[in-house]
Amino acid sequence: MMPKCLLQIQAAIPLVKEIHLEQVSAIKQALSLVSFQCVSDIKEAEDILTKANDLVINGAKGVAITYSANYGQTREIEKAYWLGNWNTQTKGANQAAVVNCLELLLGSKYSTLQGKMRILPITTMNAYNNPVNPWNDDVLMGIVTTDLERIKIYLEGGWNVLGWQNQNTVNNPRHPYAIGGGVAKLPQAVSDKIQNTLIGYATKYSS
Repeated sequence: MMPKCLLQIQAAIPLVKEIHLEQVSAIKQALSLVSFQCVSDIKEAEDILTKANDLVINGAKGVAITYSANYGQTREIEKAYWLGNWNTQTKGANQAAVVNCLELLLGSKYSTLQGKMRILPITTMNAYNNPVNPWNDDVLMGIVTTDLERIKIYLEGGWNVLGWQNQNTVNNPRHPYAIGGGVAKLPQAVSDKIQNTLIGYATKYSS
């Protein structure tokens, strides 16, 4: 999972500046980017929910945010939504810590966004529990392709999708999204697939 620390609108932790998403198109479905300054996980989560609430008020069907997940988390998140739950109970460090705070807030101050704010995992590594065996670059590519198709379905369904940036990606137009890194070192082909697809979505769904 990524180190967090956003820059001006979504934050993370001690990294100097890790940017987060910023809305690329007003209310239209779009992969957005936002930047902010490092703040606490709870403040970062609240910033995300404030943005999501504004988007929903202005007509978005819902708002989702990408999340660098291990495959076990991807399975659990999808299972939770399939069962009709709004709380995926995602826990961990970095992006996961923000997601955990986000879901705590969905259970209290932002309860009106339950079911309208979701997490969209992009798998960056194998599961810790019940891992896939064998696990290789081709397997990961197949899983990531499914993850990206899922994001497309949300965009085509009228949802806004937010993505993360950090200090390493904000000035990199070819790899603007913070996916993988830290514990998960993505194969170059998989990383390129993710970046190129998200860039394509941001262009296609921003009009």
